[in-house]
Amino acid sequence: MLQKLYIESTTTTPRICFDTENGKFVISGRSLPEDTEGFFAPVMKWLEDYSKEPNEETEIEINLDYYNSTSLKKIADILFLLKETQKNTGKKVSVIWSYEDGDDSSQENGEDLCYALDLPLQLRIKTYDEDE
Repeated sequence: MLQKLYIESTTTTPRICFDTENGKFVISGRSLPEDTEGFFAPVMKWLEDYSKEPNEETEIEINLDYYNSTSLKKIADILFLLKETQKNTGKKVSVIWSYEDGDDSSQENGEDLCYALDLPLQLRIKTYDEDE
């Protein structure tokens, strides 16, 4: 089994936590890296390795406060790779897309990506607890 992939967030890059033990993958925070390709390269490599022996079910949560267009393209690439993994192995993949209440653009981006890739989608409006 692959080791968990964890990349700490910065002011311009998201936190990546792909946990193979429970099949839950999370991309959260802000994504506007100067070198989008370079930042996401190890993520894509890890997913390529994961696709050889995926879990029975993989759930990926996209929970970004802000992202630029090049980051959205990389998110699409990640979802495409997971869709291909599902197609090639028969293992289940689902997406949770979290967005701010009223952020129609982000909601539509999630809907459009999942519709285009034919992936199950759960839309989730972000809620903020007082503890956060």
